[in-house]
Amino acid sequence: MKDSNSYTEMPPISGALINALDEMYPPPEVSPSKELRWLDYAGGQRSVVTFLKHTYQIQNENILTKE
Repeated sequence: MKDSNSYTEMPPISGALINALDEMYPPPEVSPSKELRWLDYAGGQRSVVTFLKHTYQIQNENILTKE
């Protein structure tokens, strides 16, 4: 992928994949007992899920949903 902002070069993403990843990697719970390294790691996982969800949304837009 040449440009990280180019969603057209991503392969199609399925809703089932998004749902599975969303369950496997929920947003990390922040608390004083959590180590910073763990929060960084969990936050990175969630960042990928968020990116894929956004890409899925763009891939499934059509002319009727665009503003």
